[in-house]
Amino acid sequence: MKYGVIIAARMGSRRLPGKALLTLKGLPMIVFLIRRLLGTKLADGIFLATTNLAEDDILAAVVSAEGIKVFRGKRDDLVQRYVDAAEKFGIEYVVRVTGDCPFVNAESLDYCLKKCEEWGDFDLASTKGEFPVGIDFEIYNHLQMRKLCRNKTLSLKDREHLTLYFHRNRNRFNVKKIVPKKRWIHRESTFTVDTPDDYMRAEELAEHLLRDDFSIEELIVLADAWTINKSM
Repeated sequence: MKYGVIIAARMGSRRLPGKALLTLKGLPMIVFLIRRLLGTKLADGIFLATTNLAEDDILAAVVSAEGIKVFRGKRDDLVQRYVDAAEKFGIEYVVRVTGDCPFVNAESLDYCLKKCEEWGDFDLASTKGEFPVGIDFEIYNHLQMRKLCRNKTLSLKDREHLTLYFHRNRNRFNVKKIVPKKRWIHRESTFTVDTPDDYMRAEELAEHLLRDDFSIEELIVLADAWTINKSM
């Protein structure tokens, strides 16, 4: 397949243990995220990459029950986990999504993949620094990542942070920035779930947006309204 979405998640978060199974609108957060991506027209598959630790057995079971294939690998070597997952599922370009970004959706995913189609060949395409924090996608060439993984180029830190080496060595790689639609630009709020406070805010946002498939624009409009109210 050309584009495969691999979601990274595990139960052993230090700041918010078990966050992948905390609920949003009555669903485990990982399921809420997966269902928001299922409407994609351009991605060829959605998968989970988690660890082979016993604590992640329940996470793998919940995701498998949704009909999503799961790959399990080393906890501390995210690069190897992603490389092995992409090999197993036959992915040419990996779309990296993290389990702490539950508000990404099929529309924003397909927007990014359409940009990738326009560019053709590239090593990495990233929304980081351009999209709202938490509406994050990174699409990279699997063969390039596999090459880096195999030739021992990566440090331990690089192996813990999947695309860090590309970002630190932009002069060596074809790295593209994905710029959002104007109505998606938002700098005041973040939409990741890393801490208990993040989760409480995400829960409130999700509850105020009545449909599970709410758009990025609807999310931002609500976040803007909250920012204005708090400043008054």
